Amino acid sequence: MKLTLRPHTLLGKISACGILYFIISWVLVALLQPRLGGPIGQPNSFDWLMIFFALTGILGVFLSLVGNLIALVWLEDRSLLGFLAFVISIPIAVLLAGFLLSHFMG
Repeated sequence: MKLTLRPHTLLGKISACGILYFIISWVLVALLQPRLGGPIGQPNSFDWLMIFFALTGILGVFLSLVGNLIALVWLEDRSLLGFLAFVISIPIAVLLAGFLLSHFMG
């Protein structure tokens, strides 16, 4: 297969957008939450909006990981952006899964 810069399959494009959405949403949460959020223990509507952005960013990472794996192996979408998104999404997904499942494991 020929190596291209951008993904050509729909799943590859969605996966690349998923990791991009994760990065953008978590940067926004990290920058805006300390400035505009409410006091600890008293969440306001802005805090709930930031929680929503953080959770949808987590879903974007898992979508990117699974989607890129399918696009790279099954659909043979060999693109540089797809490989980069896959490599970035692996450690992020492993860390997030560890944090999410640590309550149940010990």
